[in-house]
Amino acid sequence: MLKLDMLNQLKQLKQDIKESRNLMEGTVKGSPNKFGFVNLDSGKDVFLPAEEMEKVLPGDRIEIEIIKDSKNKKVAKIERLISSPTKYFCGKYITKGKTHFIEPDIHGMNRWFFVPPQKRKNAQNKDLVKCRITQHPYKTGNAQAAVLEVIGQDHDMGIEFNYACKKHDIRKIWPTEVEQELAQLSEDTIASLSNSRTDLTHVHFVTIDSHSTVDIDDAIYVEKTESGWTLSVAIADPSTVVPKGSEIEKEALKRASSLYFPGQHIAMLPEKIAGDLCSLKENAQRLAKVVQIEVSEAGDLIDYKITEAVIKSHKKLSYYELSQHYENAAPDINAELKNMLAALKQLTDALRNARQKNALVQADRKEFYLELDDKQKIADIKTKMLTPAHRVVEEAMVATNRCIADFLAKQDVPSIFITHQGLRPDRREIVDKVLTESLSDYQAGSITELPGFIQTVHQTSSSDELKPLHLLISRQLDKSVLSSKAQAHFGMGLEHYTTFTSPLRKAQDYLIHRQVSALLNNKKVPIDADKLSKLTEATQAIRNTVNDAEQWLKCQFIAKKKDIFDANVLRVFSTGFQVKLIDNGIEGFISTKEMEGKYSFNQERMIITNKGQSFELDQIVKVQLKQIDWPRKQIQFSLISEEKDTTNADK
Repeated sequence: MLKLDMLNQLKQLKQDIKESRNLMEGTVKGSPNKFGFVNLDSGKDVFLPAEEMEKVLPGDRIEIEIIKDSKNKKVAKIERLISSPTKYFCGKYITKGKTHFIEPDIHGMNRWFFVPPQKRKNAQNKDLVKCRITQHPYKTGNAQAAVLEVIGQDHDMGIEFNYACKKHDIRKIWPTEVEQELAQLSEDTIASLSNSRTDLTHVHFVTIDSHSTVDIDDAIYVEKTESGWTLSVAIADPSTVVPKGSEIEKEALKRASSLYFPGQHIAMLPEKIAGDLCSLKENAQRLAKVVQIEVSEAGDLIDYKITEAVIKSHKKLSYYELSQHYENAAPDINAELKNMLAALKQLTDALRNARQKNALVQADRKEFYLELDDKQKIADIKTKMLTPAHRVVEEAMVATNRCIADFLAKQDVPSIFITHQGLRPDRREIVDKVLTESLSDYQAGSITELPGFIQTVHQTSSSDELKPLHLLISRQLDKSVLSSKAQAHFGMGLEHYTTFTSPLRKAQDYLIHRQVSALLNNKKVPIDADKLSKLTEATQAIRNTVNDAEQWLKCQFIAKKKDIFDANVLRVFSTGFQVKLIDNGIEGFISTKEMEGKYSFNQERMIITNKGQSFELDQIVKVQLKQIDWPRKQIQFSLISEEKDTTNADK
């Protein structure tokens, strides 16, 4: 007892000392400069001077003491290193005489890593490499790394995508264990699993996808009723075909999502499953979960039923063929299918109109895709064409996902929901203040609740006069995140939402299929938080891979352009504003250094003003490439005056 008391006293003493010294814990954030910041667990940032930043890496967990520097400003002094999550990284190999370094490709890191002679793996100057950290700089200030793999050099064909895959640890090769399990699966597997399921092969489901798509995971059938429509959506069911806990499943969860890039496809599930045994191919008997939805004439979802079934797709239609049909230039289809497609179009219009009234369906935004040449460089950037056929499928899938979210929300079990809390937390108070001052009927704080958010967004989008307020809201929205709890999705105007309709391509949909099967059989199987966290991390790695490769290619593409471009002001900061080129969607930054004289920044309204000239959200400006920060792959533009543009045009 005495020893226990002494131990407790010692712990209390340490805690008292810690508090008296103003010791706190947080995470290191880098910057484009030598200094950094510590993001405290309380949410506040503390300045980390350059001499302290030399001891740590971005992402490190540290304990700090807040002190005052020579200018009497509060700064962080590192007390101890708690943990360092960065173990591996990619970067450029640099030789300076007999000394070898790696310039790391890590956001916010402005230090080089020394490479000892025995750790160089024959890497040459300017090679892009993957490395392992062998010495953290905390104790000595010196950081060391070992080369694991030479990826290539900047001029290699396809290096942009290959490097991005290595940087984010994207897996391309199927492990031997997966291949062995695949060999045990066949059409006989599908037949044996079909016996216990509802036979819906007589229902004339059709699939609508791109002409080249082989991993087809949804099929649709619609019937007109006296009160509206019955929409039946069949979703491929790989979670029944793939054994739980198998190597195939483990690998799919690690991959998290299929990756699509021009000329590249890294699948979440092997081709034998995604493109064959589970794909809803025309005239093939396949396992599916069918969500049968009763929809009113007004487009409201009245009721739904979920069935584990066997189905058969009776027709494969491409987006192009369906669009041609709706434009009275139809492919050769029978009368029954024509009637069904007519009902599908009516249903889609009703669903979309209902979402426009009750949610936040906005006008279609211009989207772009890259067209690469035979050297895997950008030949052109083209606008994505969204056809009526795309909207038909979109509305059917959204309706299905809403029903599944409702089903899961009614269960007392953690699942996977997609939540969106509206405005970014750091902008809610400011935007709320602006709305209170600008709208006479606005109730302070209402934008933080779903009904108030929906009402405000619709109100501000109703007239040109209120457009600046609408832009102020839309350009400061938070990101959607995965959650184990059913919470609101402000962006869609829904109490809860999830995705269920892409189990061949998305691990979260796959896991929900497995959970729905359990729930339909009265078994409550939770999706644990650890699995959700890993899924979020892996999914983000997929997005980062595509974004990094595309951004590198865009930098190369725009570097050759001397044109003057029209651009929209996308976001405004105290240091300048981000713009997006109207013709191709490439984004870049314009610094306030480009503006003559003094300027002022209105943080509330997101406006920069200078000499009677102002720059605000969605404003069209003329820009020209100034320079590219190649290590960071950041594009910088210069403002072009109307006079200069006219002069250039005359020439």
